Amino acid sequence: MPSDPRQAAVERAVRAIVADVERRMARAVVVARGVERLKAIVEGDERPAERYRRENDAALREMAARGNSRDSARQVARLFSSDPHTREMLAQRFRGLRRQKK
Repeated sequence: MPSDPRQAAVERAVRAIVADVERRMARAVVVARGVERLKAIVEGDERPAERYRRENDAALREMAARGNSRDSARQVARLFSSDPHTREMLAQRFRGLRRQKK
């Protein structure tokens, strides 16, 4: 058994693809399911809630480093996104997190 978790995940995905072929599934179904499995490994299988927690922790640390002013939330949001609307939404979320933390 490989020590690298990603390699183990790839091996499990390949075994599942081979099992689909052995079950005589349609080629298009095997390909679609295989791509889905491999894509989850390549992109990471992180759930949105886990990503938000990670982003929130990083943002709170960065805001504290910048002085915890109202503008620091906007500056940190600028690091996370280049889209103006997304930046504004992130800044609001980060300000709310800072209020909850106090």
